[in-house]
Amino acid sequence: MALARKKCAALSLIVAAALTTSACQQQGGAPGTGDAASEEALPNADYQQVDPAQLRDGGNLTFPITDIPANFNSAHLDGALVDNSDLNAPQLGGPVRITRDGSWEVDPDYAESVEVVQDDPTVVEVRLNPEAVWEDGTAIDVEDYIAFWKALNGSDKQFQPASTQGYEDIRSIEQGDDEHHVVITFERAFADWPNYVGVSLPDERSSDPEEFNTGMAEEPMLSNGPFRARSVDARNGVVVFERNERWWGATPKLDTITFRVVSQASQAQAFANKEIDVVNIGTDGDAYRTAMDREDGRVYKSSGLLYTHLTMNATRGPLADRAVREAIGTALDRDVIGQAAVGPVEAPVVNVDNYVYMPGQNGYQDNSGGWLAQDPEAAQRILDDAGWAMDGDVRRKDGEALELTIVVPADTQSNAARAQQVQRDLNAIGFRVELETVPSDKYFSDYVTPRNFDMVTFSWQGTAFPVTTSANLFYPVDSPQNYFGITDDSIGEIYERATSELDPAARIGLANEMDGKFWGMRAMVPFYATPTVVGVSADIANLGAFQFSGAEKWTEVGYTG
Repeated sequence: MALARKKCAALSLIVAAALTTSACQQQGGAPGTGDAASEEALPNADYQQVDPAQLRDGGNLTFPITDIPANFNSAHLDGALVDNSDLNAPQLGGPVRITRDGSWEVDPDYAESVEVVQDDPTVVEVRLNPEAVWEDGTAIDVEDYIAFWKALNGSDKQFQPASTQGYEDIRSIEQGDDEHHVVITFERAFADWPNYVGVSLPDERSSDPEEFNTGMAEEPMLSNGPFRARSVDARNGVVVFERNERWWGATPKLDTITFRVVSQASQAQAFANKEIDVVNIGTDGDAYRTAMDREDGRVYKSSGLLYTHLTMNATRGPLADRAVREAIGTALDRDVIGQAAVGPVEAPVVNVDNYVYMPGQNGYQDNSGGWLAQDPEAAQRILDDAGWAMDGDVRRKDGEALELTIVVPADTQSNAARAQQVQRDLNAIGFRVELETVPSDKYFSDYVTPRNFDMVTFSWQGTAFPVTTSANLFYPVDSPQNYFGITDDSIGEIYERATSELDPAARIGLANEMDGKFWGMRAMVPFYATPTVVGVSADIANLGAFQFSGAEKWTEVGYTG
């Protein structure tokens, strides 16, 4: 499987890592056979659908994670990970719920209504369900909204949020008729407002910087959903969730959900051995075959939101030269990388040519300008023209060798396989690329986040609100998720117009104009879109492969017999 990062820590309870590791990455595997990857598009949801009334009451579901998070707070910089997303899905919700097609609807468990009452600036009124409470019994109210917004809007530098995007565009949050009536006023017309009308922390946890930053380093976030954390055994890597006795909605079918740390390399075999009930296969061909061999298991496939990429630190060594970054993208064979990953799970290979929209999302178009059409000879000419001349088996310029490293997390086959292909392609034209393997649990905290790398390859997870959640990868230069170390100042102005544009067609045009600026930086090479491929025990219903979520409703996940 692989490591992945999510693009933002906003409303969609999706992760930030790519496939199983949360550091975003894809799965590896042997090269595909060619015909294995059909051209037929995958659905956006694939699972065994059963009326919850027909399911057995009770039971435990065992779900794998790759690590106990360094910080359970998914809104914190160190907590914006896929594992946290998986952990939080059964225990956190909000007024807006993302549907299987990527649109949204009001979730009546959390809100009686969500309504735009003014367009410019956008003003949204949320009337919370008065029965909605945190697991300790305190009401979800306007004070939670105010504190959460202040923690994430960047105004207090003591807080360390994963992203300030969107929250910094809110002018005020005020109480309306009562504490359950929340009035959110943006600075301007703001089209992605549905992504910012929920909270994932009570005010007690988001009003104090120390509590926000470190208070959830060893304990999960407080639940406002159908399940709550019962125990955390960090030593043995086990987190157990039980039914939340304060939950006011439909009674869950499951009694408990056990999250167990299993290395990515071992998860498929653990699924085959019936040690876990679910496995995120990603694009690991060996894992796919192993999961398929389980007699009482099923494998579901849907289109996905993850895409793998090569990110370059444009502040270090030769990578500070745009021509070097240009040559790298021109030299890489994305088709080989994609086919090696996606072919083995018998899914289509789709290269990503847009940083804002995922293939299949409304607005997607190819903005690469032909940069990533592999042409090693052209790549060599780019380097020659930039003064990087061959000197023996490596190029040099002004005495500096064209030497780079790719940091690779240990025990992530897909990440290593991608890095090795990048290494081969670049070394063939005069680079000297080495792989540096580091502990997987230190990959983001010690290398990616502090930009302690030349190049890294993991995955980003898209969202149903792609404009705001993609911009923070590239702008501003000090964005917590800008790992390139450079930006284009014109992005800010286009972003402002795009997020203020309420006409969908015009907004898509502006988003693609912004995407063109991203491409101009030549700082990231996107590879393939990762299909969602999930193995599930055959007697578990309403859980499977979803493009925008892990399950429609966690209260409806249960056993058929």
